[in-house]
Amino acid sequence: MEGMRVSVLVAAVALALIGAAVAAVTARGSSTATVVRVTEREYHIALSPASAKAGSFTFQVHNAGKIAHKLDLAGAGLKSTVRVPTIAPGATRSVTVKLTGGKLSLWCPLPGHAALGMKTSFKVSGGSAGSTWG
Repeated sequence: MEGMRVSVLVAAVALALIGAAVAAVTARGSSTATVVRVTEREYHIALSPASAKAGSFTFQVHNAGKIAHKLDLAGAGLKSTVRVPTIAPGATRSVTVKLTGGKLSLWCPLPGHAALGMKTSFKVSGGSAGSTWG
């Protein structure tokens, strides 16, 4: 009788450990991107937050200005420049990227805009890379 209780107890512990392992894998796979709010206006770019740990990020780019803007992103593990198409005044576009540690440069590529101040950087601490449009 006691041997049976020990077997049941061992089986219960094993099932609990398996359940915890499955939950941990599921939690990692379902992580969501960190949202970074980007506000563009003549001739400034503001980020909130301005830094974060490496991972997946959705940059929500809002044009609070009176003329059209764009946004380009490079660095922090991106294999090539990510380009956000033209954003009309009052409109918002988003892009999702996976960033490694380092500095991400952001700027408006329209002629003269970066030179007038439409450029900034985002600090990424830690470390995995690629990009997708959202």
